[in-house]
Amino acid sequence: MKIDILSEQKENQLLHYFCLITNHHRYDLTIGHSSYFYGKAMVTSLQSGNMVLLCQEDTHQEQHWAERLGIEEEDIAELQNFFSLVLQTQPFQEQYID
Repeated sequence: MKIDILSEQKENQLLHYFCLITNHHRYDLTIGHSSYFYGKAMVTSLQSGNMVLLCQEDTHQEQHWAERLGIEEEDIAELQNFFSLVLQTQPFQEQYID
């Protein structure tokens, strides 16, 4: 098997680790911010091992992130509030630069 590296870039990412507890469950999450995510943050659940790219505007579409991150139905509203506080809206970066 042959692998060609087309591109490699390095950056220092801002990572936040959160241990959250609701009245029902505990959630351990990391949230990583990068200039390569086009205004979204990489949210990873340590319990499920899954990740999603998420921005503040995405929090109202829980069908795209709640199940993947292992968020239980009774905790979705609490996590929506949490994400709306910690996910900062950043200007959309153009994918292609002239």
